[in-house]
Amino acid sequence: MRGPPEMEAAAPTSIGSSGKGKSTRTSNASGTTPQARWRDNHPLARWAHVAVASAIRRGLLVRQGCEVCGEEKADFHHDPEHYDQPLRGRFLCRRHHVAEHRRLRCEAAS
Repeated sequence: MRGPPEMEAAAPTSIGSSGKGKSTRTSNASGTTPQARWRDNHPLARWAHVAVASAIRRGLLVRQGCEVCGEEKADFHHDPEHYDQPLRGRFLCRRHHVAEHRRLRCEAAS
């Protein structure tokens, strides 16, 4: 026989899993994950990301190496002003992708 629901132990979460798996963190204020909040706040960017993933799956866009260093594993980078043209962008490795976003933030701040 089961006890009252408030007496049951909580299921383990993956918080603190060093980035392995999906984030299960939620904000106390909104009850949503950081990824879900970003998706809700940036619908055009989210649409562009989905369009690129679909184009890669369908063979319309061929995954390439980093445009800067040639690293095989690369992400597709959209320039913020071109989110309305989802296949306009370039492939950058994680290091150069992060550096490009840092450059864009510094440029916007000045």
